[in-house]
Amino acid sequence: MTRNLIRICAVFSALLLSSSIWAQQVQLVVFDWNVKSFERVDKSGETTGFSVDEYVDKIRETGADVVCLNEFETNTSRMLEKEKMSELASQLGMYGYYIKSYPKDAKGCYGNVILSRYPIIASGSHLFPFKHYLGDGNYQWNTGNKELQDKYGGDQRSVGYADLLVPVSATESKVVRIVCSHFDNSGGSDCRTTQSEESVEFAGLASPKYPTIMCGDLNTTSDTELKALYDAGDHAGVNWVDHVFSFPKGAWSSSGFRSVSAGNLSDHDAVVVTMTLNE
Repeated sequence: MTRNLIRICAVFSALLLSSSIWAQQVQLVVFDWNVKSFERVDKSGETTGFSVDEYVDKIRETGADVVCLNEFETNTSRMLEKEKMSELASQLGMYGYYIKSYPKDAKGCYGNVILSRYPIIASGSHLFPFKHYLGDGNYQWNTGNKELQDKYGGDQRSVGYADLLVPVSATESKVVRIVCSHFDNSGGSDCRTTQSEESVEFAGLASPKYPTIMCGDLNTTSDTELKALYDAGDHAGVNWVDHVFSFPKGAWSSSGFRSVSAGNLSDHDAVVVTMTLNE
């Protein structure tokens, strides 16, 4: 009888342990970085063929589950038309989504990237309003008309999202939305205010369909310019101009926000934070 009771208790304990292992909260290590087109600070990227190896090492060291990258150039002639997102995703064992801001060269483009340890089940992107002083088909160096530059910025920018399927048990998953953007740095305050407001509207941040995290080089620390984001969500942290927000308010807890030295790899240090979805 005693032996049977011990066995029953052992089985029950094992079931409880199994349940605790699988019935887990959504917890994501989130990594955000402006990679400066893999040029490196001293412009030596070209001599290395714009190698992503050291960038991969930097990301891997943090144990990131989600990665958002800005100033992401790919497929251009100077990169020998190599697809850089695929290189990163392959080395990290992640899924990827490219958020195109504008074409660059015959086959290349420039924009942002979301990488995820978990499957991406839906995605979308949006171009911010932009008007170039030379007319349509121009996307950079919008410096010939001060009024247009102040209103629309120096080049075309974008925002995008990827919906991730994150497992919480052996049979169940939750959908989490990751939003990534890179706001303008040379336009006026109204330009970044508009980009903040359009991000909220496009990604549904005021009333999110799914628990959401937004990362990016937003090129400001102004509460006024980012008011739409602060009003809709919680601010997990900022290093220089690189931010992490979460939505809706109170849905997430953040811990361990820190910067990771980029060394010569970029003029921006990366930021890392652990985000836990509150049940």
